[in-house]
Amino acid sequence: MQNLTQLTQLELVLLALVARGKGKCSWYQLAKQLSYRDVPREPDMMVVLKKLAADGLVKRYIETGSWRDRWELTAEGSILMTDATVYELTTLSEYEV
Repeated sequence: MQNLTQLTQLELVLLALVARGKGKCSWYQLAKQLSYRDVPREPDMMVVLKKLAADGLVKRYIETGSWRDRWELTAEGSILMTDATVYELTTLSEYEV
């Protein structure tokens, strides 16, 4: 399992956004919320989300009968996000997902 020091600021912010969305955020909604944050934009958000999925921290699913995707934390991602320092580093309270 990864620890917080191995993640970039962009990865941490995306994990926090996915966590806050509780499995209801699409890539579009994540990108919109990311635009409010002062974080590096390289690499591309989708590249980072796919890396986080490959690392087992998030998963993507497509809604039944729809083209819309949704992103949610895996069990491992949830464990990682329980560390309070993540939320201190990526305060999102001023923006709703």
